[in-house]
Amino acid sequence: MRKSRAFWLAASLALALPAAAAAPGDALRTAREALARGDGIAAEAALRQAIDGGVPRPEIAAAMGEAELIEGNLDAAREWLGPGEFAPDQRLYGFHQLARLEMAAGNLQAAGEAFDKALAMDVGTAEMWVDIGRLRYRNAQHHLALEAVQNALTLDPENPRAIEFRGQLARDAQGLRTALGWFARGLKSSPNDIGLLGEYAATLGELGRAKAMLKVTRRMIELGGGDSRAFFLQAALAARAGNDELARKLLWRTGDDYGETAAGLVLAGVLDLRMGNPGLALQSFDRLAELQPDNADAQLLLARGQFADGDYRGVIEDFASAAARPDASPYLLTLIGRSYEILGDRGAAAPFLDRAARARPTIASPIDVGEAGRLTLFRYGDDPLRIDVGVAKVRDLLDGGSFGEAQAVLAGFQKQYPASVDIDVLGGDVALARGDAAGALVQYRKAAQIRRNLSLVEKMVAAYRQLGDGDAAEAEARDFLAEHPMNGRAARLAADFALAKGDWPRAQTLLAHARAVGGGERDPQLLADLSRAALQSGDIAAASEASQAAVAAQRASGPAAYALAMTMRAGGDERGAQVLFAKARELGVSARPLLAER
Repeated sequence: MRKSRAFWLAASLALALPAAAAAPGDALRTAREALARGDGIAAEAALRQAIDGGVPRPEIAAAMGEAELIEGNLDAAREWLGPGEFAPDQRLYGFHQLARLEMAAGNLQAAGEAFDKALAMDVGTAEMWVDIGRLRYRNAQHHLALEAVQNALTLDPENPRAIEFRGQLARDAQGLRTALGWFARGLKSSPNDIGLLGEYAATLGELGRAKAMLKVTRRMIELGGGDSRAFFLQAALAARAGNDELARKLLWRTGDDYGETAAGLVLAGVLDLRMGNPGLALQSFDRLAELQPDNADAQLLLARGQFADGDYRGVIEDFASAAARPDASPYLLTLIGRSYEILGDRGAAAPFLDRAARARPTIASPIDVGEAGRLTLFRYGDDPLRIDVGVAKVRDLLDGGSFGEAQAVLAGFQKQYPASVDIDVLGGDVALARGDAAGALVQYRKAAQIRRNLSLVEKMVAAYRQLGDGDAAEAEARDFLAEHPMNGRAARLAADFALAKGDWPRAQTLLAHARAVGGGERDPQLLADLSRAALQSGDIAAASEASQAAVAAQRASGPAAYALAMTMRAGGDERGAQVLFAKARELGVSARPLLAER
């Protein structure tokens, strides 16, 4: 049975200090040591001893507020921090803790005001500048967040929280390998810091270095401290290896810590789906889609969950409009088509299955509003202060061809949010839609200083291609893949350049990698391109295997039929090849390169 906070506080009062009343100085020193190791209950016990010893409230208000924050008691923390009554030498510390309280409560403007009061006392501490950076990031002041963490590192180059935050920003901007260097640097001076170890382990996992990640998580468990991240990372590793039962047990050991996070919902949902519990999986995917309405992968998981749970009408009703988009994934089209088939409407199923068979990989249009954007406009369209409203409104205008009006709305948001990455990307989208690829790249490069994800890289590639600079486009794709080697979509993007140049061995290597790490067994186009690259490289056996896998993934796929026909011809089966060539022609694929025009 879990003992109450009152029990632990009483135990701390009885055990943390001698039975006789401790001297105020000793009590304060004990409290500071407890706060330094993150033990809020022990710190509170020591501070109450200090109060009993006659220490005035303003002398201990900041420390008591921090102790309550560590314990998660926001109301109690506000009793100590809210009045702002701190001793003169405690004002910097006190207002810093008040700012942390306001951040935890979601009062971001009040948090900024508290930081201003703290900085009026002094230049601040490294820890304070890290918190200022995190506040700025939450306020869409992304470039100013980077400036804040640089201030923190100037004040204390070895501060673990500053290095942790800098590494997190580096992971978003430069990539996984660069971030790993930051976390490794922090661990040299703070080898037992749980926060740095957790980020280091997670980054190792994303890089595919499973053994190294497992070693770090075991060290985290040895150190203790109540951090459940080690068990979550081990659960994800077990799930990736196919050991679902072990993954479930490890996930259970995290308690409720990941129940409302995107990563936790994905892992729980996938495990439930694979273990034959589609109803439970659907609950996780539904919550995930609520948390991340702009995440296309989250929407696909939701559709997959509905289909697995037998809600075929729900799949059709919820995702038909998304499937109408030209960049709809073959997987979503197939789900809708099969839902119609199961419901007995083959006529309605046919167009979706036909599109799925002919689908080629495309980059989503930057001007598309999307379902999430339309919902945002419906809910908050009269709120001029929301960035998501601005993004949706501008893209809606672009979609309607109102370029001038879109530029005017964008200009207003650029003034209001001059340090926002989201507005940088939107500015690039407007420029790209208007045919100003050079102007788009200026905005995209600025955004990439803070957040360079694959979506942004794809847009930069499109801009470079508009300018006719294929080398720069390829360099962008290859650099992103170097930093994110386990990203299957990035490998596919790099492979497209190799296919276009006729570099068959490199194309084969990249496509095989994309197949292995990116769910390529469900992508008939990728498998067909892999077969083509292998055949051109002289590897007939690999080409045949890939083409057969392409047909198995989508029997009505023209590229798959064509790829299998080519391998059959190479193997001497001309009659079988001609049958499949005819089928490929019926499906709209003739003797032309299978690589999609981009």
